[in-house]
Amino acid sequence: MRTAVISLAGVVLVGAAVSGRAQRQAASLDDVVSELRALRTELRQTTGGSTRMQVLIARMAAQEQRIGILVNQRASLTPRLIEATRQRADLEYQVKRLDDMNTRHLPSEVPPGDLEATLESFKNRLAHVRDVERDLRAQDDQLSAEIAVEQNRWADFNGRLAALERELK
Repeated sequence: MRTAVISLAGVVLVGAAVSGRAQRQAASLDDVVSELRALRTELRQTTGGSTRMQVLIARMAAQEQRIGILVNQRASLTPRLIEATRQRADLEYQVKRLDDMNTRHLPSEVPPGDLEATLESFKNRLAHVRDVERDLRAQDDQLSAEIAVEQNRWADFNGRLAALERELK
């Protein structure tokens, strides 16, 4: 009986040893090469993603700078537009007042002979101020449109950056 128990223990030990070797079998060269290729692919993807992220960040910074320049240009234009609008309104009032004096023959601070020349001078100045105001409004509209385009580009870059960030996680 003792011999049977020792034989059984020996069989169990040999079976465990064989089973352990099967589980801890050394990796073959093909397995190592395959793992190395997978690591290189992952490194390449990470490096490529990092490079794309740096490019997008640089583009976003350039867009922010461009938007800042356009906003500053528009801000410097606004006071000139306000002043041109004020001048136009003043000249329109003066032209109307002088025209009323001329057509109704009302008393005026301008000598009667000079009234028509003064009225013509005011009309010429009014036409010039209207042209200036129109040009300033066109510039303001153009800058507004450019700002909108640049903001859309910035939003696009920001969206790409967010997608890349999600991809790299």
